[in-house]
Amino acid sequence: MPDLSRSQFCDLTRLSPDTLKSLSRREQLPFSIDQKASGRGYTLFEAFLTIVAQEFSEGHGVNITRAAEIAGALPEVLAPQWDRIIETGSILADGTGEKVEEVMCGRYDVAGIHPPRPLVGTDEEIARELAASDQPPIRSVRSSASRSLALLLIRANKLNIEIPDEFWKPPFNYRQRPDGRELSRASMQKLIEQGAHLEETED
Repeated sequence: MPDLSRSQFCDLTRLSPDTLKSLSRREQLPFSIDQKASGRGYTLFEAFLTIVAQEFSEGHGVNITRAAEIAGALPEVLAPQWDRIIETGSILADGTGEKVEEVMCGRYDVAGIHPPRPLVGTDEEIARELAASDQPPIRSVRSSASRSLALLLIRANKLNIEIPDEFWKPPFNYRQRPDGRELSRASMQKLIEQGAHLEETED
């Protein structure tokens, strides 16, 4: 069941309804909006993924589509680290100034023709993962999952939005975003179908 109305989701993510509609139409959200299949409404985890994507685009200069792809590919690797993200994000949201080892998230690319690989962990853990990669990493981007969660918690508290129990433990409640390759194939298929109806013209 959805946790949030559209208005609540927009307040949490600081998106206007028109911007949300535009991002959905352009496949620039880290989840998929399918009201026919899932009904109206949004989940807290979808709001979290959106904030993560915003951190990549606004804080790290990643273009909006790529930021959505990065955040949309994270849930599987976020799940084993979720308790740590909740713990560190909650401390940051409390605003006590207590130092925490933030859990980062993002992805990296390796040499050759390979799909990007999502990553989650502390900076030290990520450095070890990249060093142990079977292919040489050529680029990576990361942002703080802990801080994204803190933003969500702070905003939810100010807006008096109750966080359901299911949010605190996997499996996550969200509508999965098709990966970039699936979207490209769908776009190409649409172009082919449109072309099939074009009439041939004589020179």
